[in-house]
Amino acid sequence: MDKKIFADTKRKIYEYVAGHRLRDAFGYARSLADGMMNWELSRELAAAEDNYRMMLSYATKGAEDPGRNDMVATLGDTILGLVDRLERENLQPAEPTLYYNTLRYERSQSSDSIASLLDDYVKAISDGSIFTVISTGKHTAEGHRSAVEREALERRIFNRIWVTHPLSSADEEALHIALADERVPLYAKELFGWGLVLGGLQYHDSRRVGLLLDMYRMSDRRLWGVGLIGVCLLLDAFSERKLSRAASLKFQAVRDTADWGKDLRMVNMELVKTVDTDRITAKIRDEVVPGMMKLKPEIDKKLKLNIEDLDPADMEENPAWQEILTESGLADKLKEMSEIQEEGGDVMMGTFSHLKTFPFFNDVANWFLPFHTDYSAFTGSGADTGLSTVADVMSAAGFLCDSDKYSFMFSLEHVPAAQRQMMLQQFKTHDAQLAELRAASLSLPEGDKRSILNKQIQNLFRFFRLFRRKGEIPNPFAAGVNLSASVAFVDDLRDPDALSLIAEFYFSHGYYRQALSSFALVAELKAPGADIYQKMGHARQKLGDYEGALADYERAEMLDGGSDWTLRRLARCYMALHRPAEALDRLRILESRKPDNAATALNIGRCLVELERYDEAVAAYYKGEYLDHGSAKALRPLAWCLLMVGDLTQAAKYYEKVLADTVPTAEDYLNMGHLKLAEGNFSEAMNFYSLNISARTGGENPTGTARKAAVDGFISDMREDAKYLRRIGVDADLVPLLTDAILYEDKL
Repeated sequence: MDKKIFADTKRKIYEYVAGHRLRDAFGYARSLADGMMNWELSRELAAAEDNYRMMLSYATKGAEDPGRNDMVATLGDTILGLVDRLERENLQPAEPTLYYNTLRYERSQSSDSIASLLDDYVKAISDGSIFTVISTGKHTAEGHRSAVEREALERRIFNRIWVTHPLSSADEEALHIALADERVPLYAKELFGWGLVLGGLQYHDSRRVGLLLDMYRMSDRRLWGVGLIGVCLLLDAFSERKLSRAASLKFQAVRDTADWGKDLRMVNMELVKTVDTDRITAKIRDEVVPGMMKLKPEIDKKLKLNIEDLDPADMEENPAWQEILTESGLADKLKEMSEIQEEGGDVMMGTFSHLKTFPFFNDVANWFLPFHTDYSAFTGSGADTGLSTVADVMSAAGFLCDSDKYSFMFSLEHVPAAQRQMMLQQFKTHDAQLAELRAASLSLPEGDKRSILNKQIQNLFRFFRLFRRKGEIPNPFAAGVNLSASVAFVDDLRDPDALSLIAEFYFSHGYYRQALSSFALVAELKAPGADIYQKMGHARQKLGDYEGALADYERAEMLDGGSDWTLRRLARCYMALHRPAEALDRLRILESRKPDNAATALNIGRCLVELERYDEAVAAYYKGEYLDHGSAKALRPLAWCLLMVGDLTQAAKYYEKVLADTVPTAEDYLNMGHLKLAEGNFSEAMNFYSLNISARTGGENPTGTARKAAVDGFISDMREDAKYLRRIGVDADLVPLLTDAILYEDKL
């Protein structure tokens, strides 16, 4: 069936299910199944529709049925689940995405199943047991070959779990057994768990959610993390879908545990932080690294050695190094990066993003493979003997996620031994320092759990951002993740304190749209104080919503009695909305409190200009100039106001200062022309008007459209300023004549 027709029909079915119009949903779903001649799914649809008809029959007879709403929801999800399966069957023959390529391969291996592959894997593990290793040696060619084969089987099982939909009861049982089997390495269990997550993001499957809930209840912290993250992402991605009864009971049992609320808030905060990764990466790329490169000549000169020879451990003790960093401003940036990393911010994304081109990262499964020292590339007869030692150090490097550890290890294969040792020492030093900084929090179970979640989410984020075919896979991070805004967790995360932390994170990092929605949730749960309305107003103002910002600031004003901060923002919004009288009222209050504030005086002058109260504006600008001596902020508006009140001598004085002390603008030349007209000096006026036209083209004399646009702009401004010229005694009828004279003279 044509993909577009199928997609349009699927959209209609979703709309009908959401509106509880199941008759129409069944009809459209049946048309898809019949059109594809999928008689098995047609029969399942017919059976579900018979149940719906029976329920309707009871309902129309007035029979009470307390489970009716639940049944409607279940039948609706049955329809959507069958449509998902129809879509897979429709796309499977020719869809070129990696998911369907993998699905076609797995279907071609008809004798295999998740259960049989897991059985093969357990046998392979047994064959590679400690007794076998002792007898053959893991560094022998045979031992290395066995390890490579096991790793290939691990990837195969991951792929099978990823593309199997829906999981059967046999699949579920086999995975249950494997997750509980002590012979299966923990890293493999975690890998298989991520296969559940990735497949669950493609299509909703209650059995996947149930298995991840089981992982969340496991004692191993990493398996716990996969379960928690997976459940949250899947329920958020398919918040409109209904879980099966078995999965619902598991979820309710988990929600009743003492740790669920705390764990959910923790993972939500770590997921929210991913929105800041791009900003951190850009800051390092655009500020920190270029700043370091600019300092290289000075470092070489002051420290009498090359920057490549510096030991990072010595830099902290070197006064000259500290002096250079402080003077350049880099010290503050590096301190900020350190604080970001302490808070769990991803400062390594940019550093390692360029190291994801190794063949290892061509396989989806490898992006989710926990780092382990027995990986075949680091051991065996064909591996560099030094890599095994480095892998041991990398395994303990808590500041790197698994994906980055693999990147580092593969990049080391191309680094000379001496430089490799230096890099290794730097990583040891860095990790030791971070360990000290985190010691207080990581000594607590929550600190350990948070660190694990942080690194696992970084692994996920890198896959969805850096994988070569990332656009083919549903990305849960595409629009940012905030579980507190998800229907699935609305009852679990309606805690004003937790929501406030998220809102403050968004607000402090400049994500104003997200901050607004989070603050709005906080305001629903508790009576907001002035600070909440101030921040909401500031966020709206940053987003250009001055009407909304004004409403929030006015609420804050009522609550805090009009703090200086609130009054300043109110005035700014009123000015942006062209309501100068109301802005002036707030500014006068500020002036009464702090009469020596230059910014207030200048803003008062601006309001008075818009109200055309030029005499008062002159006084305000004189005051602003006096208080902010040496600043040019008052020069232009003061010169204009003096011109408007007819004080041509003082206006000329200030316009001359503008031309002498600042970079003149086209508007400056236009206003000087007006001044000369008022003085009766027509020749000078025409000269300044000509300069205005030239300034509009960057001071050059181009021909064609650029010159014509400059002339048109000048003529338009002259028409708009006619009322001001009349005010200062210039005959407005002269304006078009002077304009034509200028154009004739310049042959324009």
